[in-house]
Amino acid sequence: MPRQCTACGIMSLIGAFACQPSLRPAVEGSESAEVCQANQVQLVQLLEALPEKGLAVRGRADLPVATLGGVIGGGRVVDIANDGLLLDGEALDGHTAMQRGEQLRTRLAGDAESSASLPGATRPLLYLAVAGDTDIRALRGYLEAIPRSFDVHLVFQAPPPQRGSQAQAGASIAERLRSESDFATRHALARDAYHEFARCEPVQKAVETVGAGDPSERWPALRKALLQALPSCSCNELDTDELREVLMAEQRAGAAAVGALPFDFVRDERCGASLGLTPVQQVVKDIEAFDEQFAGGYGNASLDFDQVVTNDRLLEYLCQALPGETLASLQRARHTFYWKVRGIERCQPWQFEPLAPGSPMGSWRRVDDGGAQPLTLHYWQGAEEIRLYGPVSDTGSKPTDDRPWACAQDFRMRGIDAQSIQLENGRWFFTEAACQQATEDEAAFPGCVAALAGGPPEMPPAVPATFPALGDGQHEATP
Repeated sequence: MPRQCTACGIMSLIGAFACQPSLRPAVEGSESAEVCQANQVQLVQLLEALPEKGLAVRGRADLPVATLGGVIGGGRVVDIANDGLLLDGEALDGHTAMQRGEQLRTRLAGDAESSASLPGATRPLLYLAVAGDTDIRALRGYLEAIPRSFDVHLVFQAPPPQRGSQAQAGASIAERLRSESDFATRHALARDAYHEFARCEPVQKAVETVGAGDPSERWPALRKALLQALPSCSCNELDTDELREVLMAEQRAGAAAVGALPFDFVRDERCGASLGLTPVQQVVKDIEAFDEQFAGGYGNASLDFDQVVTNDRLLEYLCQALPGETLASLQRARHTFYWKVRGIERCQPWQFEPLAPGSPMGSWRRVDDGGAQPLTLHYWQGAEEIRLYGPVSDTGSKPTDDRPWACAQDFRMRGIDAQSIQLENGRWFFTEAACQQATEDEAAFPGCVAALAGGPPEMPPAVPATFPALGDGQHEATP
């Protein structure tokens, strides 16, 4: 069964107006002129407090479907589809996905910096809307354009309600407005509501001038028209209690038909290795199963969706790739690792270049970062260990070549976290920033590979060593 999230997050001022009891007495018709006018003032104040923008999540039929309880609050919305990329409802320019992604990166970078500069600011929310058949590898490509200062939530849609069901028949107009995804049907419901609850010609005329359409476009025009019309009405022409609910539903039209769940955990490299080409819809189904299983294990009846489905728990549950599996996945993606060489201040970037797609062997090349000389090693990975051997001076050399090597060193992987793969001694980092922040003692590793990386490029082998079988340990040239 779905659980309701406790965080709505529209804004505290709106919540104050929404939760404020009406001044209308319980007995109909006994309302004084002062109470009547005060209720009208409260209604206008609520309308002024509601955001000028409507919810920027488009009513898409291809979003992943879930019966979860995640609620969408305030935040940026990145909407990705085959027909383009939208940020808060605004289409980004660019003929290719790469161009649009770069524009997204630029637009969000400034907002992230300004949010981080506010005293006491927490991570700003960002809602990501993608088709349910999008695979995790493609989605992670989009995430690269979103600064990590944003807490990413995935948008999902609720299963469509059964037409004519008992629950739908008993729902109020406001509840139906929040859950109805069809623009024309929502427009008809809203028009009937204003005619019933605002027996005032200026309001009815204002409503008629605003047509059906996407809430992010309809709401700003409707809000402006009603702010002009409501003060022209007599307070006794307005059912302020009902209109208050309708206005809030209009601003969030269709919001009950969509929700959001934590999805920042997918940034972790272990998730890239674990989930790969898994469609987003399947991941959402797995989260549903986790939500039901995890919450069911507690006797606390007040345990809510947002306490169960968290990034840390989802990472542990869904992304269980071992260090070797993660390393192999990053090899296929030609990932650049960073590692420390003892005595050298700046971390060195090294890029994997597989011999063939999916091959466990290839070359590991030091990336030219403006100072270091070219250096290439071959690699050959087993399960939880990898051998590096070289240096490779011949551009035509392959990791399968049977020749003596000056250095052949095995690295056994002992653990993995969000920042690095841990070796028996030292670590290989996924990003330069994480590497630079690490101390030399925890990051640097001994052996001939580090000697090659830190020594002069012309360092020759004294007595070459033949290439041994993987797993025999560390083998180095003997002077």
